[in-house]
Amino acid sequence: MSTASVRSQTPAPSSPTSLDNSQVVGETWRARVRRWRPLLLALAVFVVISVATALMRPSVSKVPYALDNPGSNGAQAVGALLREEGVSPRTVRSVSEVLQATAGSSGASDSSQRVTVALIHAGQLSASERSALARSGADVTVIGSTYEDLTGLTELVPSGVSSSTGKRLPPQCSDPDAQAAQSLDGIAGSLALSDDVAAGSPAPDGVVACFPVSAEGDYAYVVAPLEGGGTLRVISDASVVTNDRLAQEGNAALGVRALGHHETLLWMDASHKAALTVWNPGSLPAWLSVTGFQALLALGVLALVRGRRFGRLVDEDLPVLVRATETTRGRARLHHLAGDRHRAARALRAGTARRLGHRLGVPASAEPGTLVEAVASATG
Repeated sequence: MSTASVRSQTPAPSSPTSLDNSQVVGETWRARVRRWRPLLLALAVFVVISVATALMRPSVSKVPYALDNPGSNGAQAVGALLREEGVSPRTVRSVSEVLQATAGSSGASDSSQRVTVALIHAGQLSASERSALARSGADVTVIGSTYEDLTGLTELVPSGVSSSTGKRLPPQCSDPDAQAAQSLDGIAGSLALSDDVAAGSPAPDGVVACFPVSAEGDYAYVVAPLEGGGTLRVISDASVVTNDRLAQEGNAALGVRALGHHETLLWMDASHKAALTVWNPGSLPAWLSVTGFQALLALGVLALVRGRRFGRLVDEDLPVLVRATETTRGRARLHHLAGDRHRAARALRAGTARRLGHRLGVPASAEPGTLVEAVASATG
């Protein structure tokens, strides 16, 4: 008896080479940009508003004694008064900037060519840097001498002797700036002329000591010559020029006159010296770093939200042909590995009976005995 094997196979899809070349898997860039358009527009508006706000807002700081600090410990008010008097104050960060600005001005008789240096926290400079300032030819006004080292700049010695609030100090000297101030009140700290000058002794040549704080030779304001031909002025209490105290007694008069002898004023806080680096070039506006950080933060959030979504999933029929015999052989291997002889034999008997019935015309619904009789009759 010959039996016909039945081969059933799935219809073969078109080959990969027959696919439409215009088929696109996923979204195009145009579709993605169109879908992201609201978010991109919102990001652009945010950046524009941030930049506009930073540009319109005046540049201010919270650094004590800074010219752009409007707070109680700032010096914005005295800077404004100096500008009204024709003085151009600007902030510098290093002694080298001061020396570049003062180059060629030493010995100049014209006030417009001379330079005044306002020095805060003078003790933060090295002795060699203070000596360089003394030899530069510029006038130096030290703002605040308490606990500061003035070596290299002058022989004046800072002392901790102070006057209480409510005790007015008269100038008691011939200096015109001190005479214009008329009186000071509540001075913290003072200056002694020198360790070698006894209390009550006359001041050294060229030194003018004003506003005596005590009878032991401590003063609130001292004027002395510098090695390079400039003039040193020392205000012992830095709070005299702050916004909070500028309107008290003669503070404004003393501050403006001591700082305004020349048209150019270099404002230097030695405690905030900053070396120029890639991150602090000095030529970039202050708002740029803030705006850049905000933009990077927005891009980071966008990447986090969209990073795991590269478009929707697309169902695609794979061009693979799986023959029916592969299924049969796979099941046979499973029966063999499991040692299931009974189920394998039952499958073989069922398959043989189906093929014989199809060959002999016995329907699949017939009883097994009917198939046996048909097979016996056909085989004799």
